Amino acid sequence: MEDTQALHHQQQLEQQEQLTQPAYCDYIAHITKRALNAPDPLAIIYGAGRIHWDLGPEGQFVSTKKHLFVVDCNGRHYKITVEEV
Repeated sequence: MEDTQALHHQQQLEQQEQLTQPAYCDYIAHITKRALNAPDPLAIIYGAGRIHWDLGPEGQFVSTKKHLFVVDCNGRHYKITVEEV
């Protein structure tokens, strides 16, 4: 019984520690967008659009996940997602 309680307490402490550590999805999405919008010497990438947040149906914050769309020289669209795992 004491082992189970100790394990549960340890799991709670680890979970609290994870919640206090920042996730860098915003920063990673920002530097990815900046890199994709830099001049492309091969002219393959036309650039990245705005960064989209993971919001619920009423606009409420759901998670730190971000995504952006990219277009290539053939008009194909790509979705890049930055998500904490």
